[in-house]
Amino acid sequence: MLGYVYLLLASFFSVSILLHNLGRDVFGVYIFLISFIPLSAVFDFGISNAVVRKFSLPQTTREDKVKTWQTSFAIFTALALILLASVSVLLLYLTRTMPIFSHLDQNTVNWSILILSIIVFINHLNSHFLTLPQAEQRFDIFNSKTLLVGTANTIVSAVASGIYPNIAVIFGIQLLFHVFTLIYMVFYGHKFFSGRSFFPYFDRSTGKEIFSFGLKNFVGTLAGQVENQFSNFLLGAMVSAGAITAFSIPQSIVAKGAGVVSQFAQVFFPLSSSLLNKDRILKLKSLVIGLQGLIFTGGILAVIATFTIGEAFLTWWLKDLVVVQTAYPVLKILSFYFVLVSLTPIPTALIQGLNKPQVPSFFGVLTVVLEIASALILVPRFGALGVAYSFLFSTIVSVPAFLLVSWMLFTKEISRLQLNLENQ
Repeated sequence: MLGYVYLLLASFFSVSILLHNLGRDVFGVYIFLISFIPLSAVFDFGISNAVVRKFSLPQTTREDKVKTWQTSFAIFTALALILLASVSVLLLYLTRTMPIFSHLDQNTVNWSILILSIIVFINHLNSHFLTLPQAEQRFDIFNSKTLLVGTANTIVSAVASGIYPNIAVIFGIQLLFHVFTLIYMVFYGHKFFSGRSFFPYFDRSTGKEIFSFGLKNFVGTLAGQVENQFSNFLLGAMVSAGAITAFSIPQSIVAKGAGVVSQFAQVFFPLSSSLLNKDRILKLKSLVIGLQGLIFTGGILAVIATFTIGEAFLTWWLKDLVVVQTAYPVLKILSFYFVLVSLTPIPTALIQGLNKPQVPSFFGVLTVVLEIASALILVPRFGALGVAYSFLFSTIVSVPAFLLVSWMLFTKEISRLQLNLENQ
């Protein structure tokens, strides 16, 4: 949580500086391009969650951990190379067909494509290395990426934009910090897996096991990233670069708030997996109820704060009345969306621990389908507000249903374990 609060504060100061130094239109293009990094990261096909779960289960032996580590390393290396090529080709096409790139010169565009593609490659390798500290619940180590890459994306980028407001230069600086993170994580991983056990090697049976879990989880994870990023594509193609800015700023505020919940979920996932036995599952039930109550209370307070001080806060923060006038109505709608969506990370981690990742995946896909379908209808009429309405509509439909199904599956697992205890 400390690492996330640091990133939250750093982002708070950097967004207004970047907006001022780059301008509304170029800032919108910057947001569009940088979104390819988290969007590409989702194409781990659920392997990272599968590896964390495998490392965390109490019955996993040392031999199983070595096989899991090597197989994960091999998969992520192959995927990183594929993504490097895919992102390069896709960005070459988009930058030559989308009108928002008229705000940049061609040299800046070409360098940005090259640097972003390399960042995607290194970031994917880091996804493999970060599974180990998450499973070990060493979040001081896990947050090294937050510290290094987060600092580069916020404070360092903001300072660089004041000295040389060129997004290719900013991306180049961010690349250095991704490299620093990779070097640090390699040293950490080597302490646990030395010699030959450290290097990638694909074990077929282990690969089949983690792919079986991962692919079920991947669909939901992909849906989540599509939900986060499709607005940039839709607004960039159908409205303008300025519309991306108007929506992305309130969206980033909501994302930061949801990120607080995700910090609980990152810890909760390996912990919940370790509590799935007949002696400890009632403790897990109490933990779930307590966390959900705390999260819901925080969501209500966020709505109240948005409607009372939200506009004054945006004016003081951004110092751009044009952006505030378009962003604040979006923020008001997204505050209600935040209440609903913040209730999903804990149940998602819980159901994944029960080895049923297909359940949150289904509801994730349902949410995104509803969002995109409604946004295609609403965006031509309402612009950035149309995306906000589509977000809220989809969660009103899908989140209550997901919470109900998750609770039914969890109570069924409790009954099964208690029955086994009585039979013994």
